[in-house]
Order: sequence, then C-alpha cells, then structure tokens
Amino acid sequence: MVSQKLRGSRRWGATTIETALVMIPTIMFLMGVFEYGRLLMDWNVLNNAAREGCRYALVNNTSPTIGTEVQTVVNGKMGRELSNFTNFTVTVSGYHLGVYVPPANVNTLAAGDLITVTVSGKYIFVNVFPFAVTPSLTITSSVTMVCEGAT
Repeated sequence: MVSQKLRGSRRWGATTIETALVMIPTIMFLMGVFEYGRLLMDWNVLNNAAREGCRYALVNNTSPTIGTEVQTVVNGKMGRELSNFTNFTVTVSGYHLGVYVPPANVNTLAAGDLITVTVSGKYIFVNVFPFAVTPSLTITSSVTMVCEGAT
C-alpha cells in the first residue's frame, strides 16, 4: 500500500509538466485562429468601406470637396475597425476617355467616366506575447465604378 501511495504522488509533477507542454501550443494555435479570423473580418470591412466610398463618389463626383467627403464616408463605414490600421489612406481618382485623372481633378469627370476609390492601411496584429515582434500587413482595396453625375 505504501509503495502505491508514493508512486501516485510522484506522478503529479509529471502530469503538470505534460499538461503545460500540451496547453502552450494549443493556446498558440487557438490565438492564431482567432487572429486570422479578425484579419479576415477587418479585410471585409475595408472592402465594404471602399465600395461605399466609391458609391458616394460616383453619385457626388461634381462636388469640389469630393476627396474629403469620400474620406468621411469611408471612415464612417470603417467604424471602430479603423483603430486596427495605421497609415490609413483614401484616394479618389478617375479615367476620362481612358486617360488617368488625378485626385485633384476628379470633380471634372462626366457621366460615363470611371471613378476609382482606393483604400489602404497597414493592419496591426494583436500582440499576444509582450516581447515578440508582430508582423505587419498592408491591405489595399480598390473599387472602380461608372460616374452618374455630369459636369
């Protein structure tokens, strides 16, 4: 009886170490799955914000402040997810008869011309481990539609 009792109590340390060795990679895997899902969600929000910005730009392209208006629309559609990005930029450009129109002249586009809204930002991953360097990823979404407004 005594030998079984001693052997059972000595096993507790080995069980704790085995549990720790299994739990560390399991938790790291689960955090990776969570972070990848968060990345895909933010990417989807960025794509939707670019599409909504382009919809606003193609209807209101004659406005002289179209660039700042589209920036406001995109930032509104991004909502709280905007805090997950750095270097966030919104660019409005266009094509008139196949010729590139810079962002400053977008309000001169006529009906039937193409207008493009490009949204770009550097995605910030969650830093789960305090001393580890987290990678960064630049995400860009570009949407092109046909203008409805005319000059």
